[in-house]
Amino acid sequence: MRVLRPGESTNNEWRYVQPETAAVFRGLSYWAVRDAVRNHRAAMKLDLSPGWEERFQDELCRQNEEVICDRMKKANAAPASGVTLDDLKRFMNTLISQRGELVDKEEAERRAAICATCPKNTVVRGCWGCFGLGKLVQLFLGKNGTSKDRALDACSVCKCVLRAKIWLKLDTIDNSGLEYPDHCWQKVPTTKSDSAGE
Repeated sequence: MRVLRPGESTNNEWRYVQPETAAVFRGLSYWAVRDAVRNHRAAMKLDLSPGWEERFQDELCRQNEEVICDRMKKANAAPASGVTLDDLKRFMNTLISQRGELVDKEEAERRAAICATCPKNTVVRGCWGCFGLGKLVQLFLGKNGTSKDRALDACSVCKCVLRAKIWLKLDTIDNSGLEYPDHCWQKVPTTKSDSAGE
């Protein structure tokens, strides 16, 4: 595994335990922890052979679930794709039918946990910055968020911004012409707060 966003802080601080010595390293940045680990390994004559940082990142990801790594970018991951006019139409239809109603926090967290590890969670090239769509999504979300938001990108099936879609009432989402994988929360039975008007 590889650290995808070394410039971002985690919910707490970066933390790494060197397996051979049980030495614990903490820091406010990835680079501070990496440098401290490199110095420790040099002093203890541990692995600094070519490729050591990739192996270090792999272990760092295994030790820290909240660090954004490529753990969900598997061999069968969906390739990056672009937003089409049909995608934008579905997005607008969905927003219009929302009436400002969102699912509760528990349901959003359940959905976020599914999306965070889904191979369809990927980078989608396109126009979410066009026509103020990105600002519209942020306005829609307000202060709502989940513990998995940093692991959510976009869905390669609908091209939706996942950190927004997980809050939508299921019966107001325009999924016309789309087919989701069987494990998707849009196919799995949902909680009571999932329908408009409830």
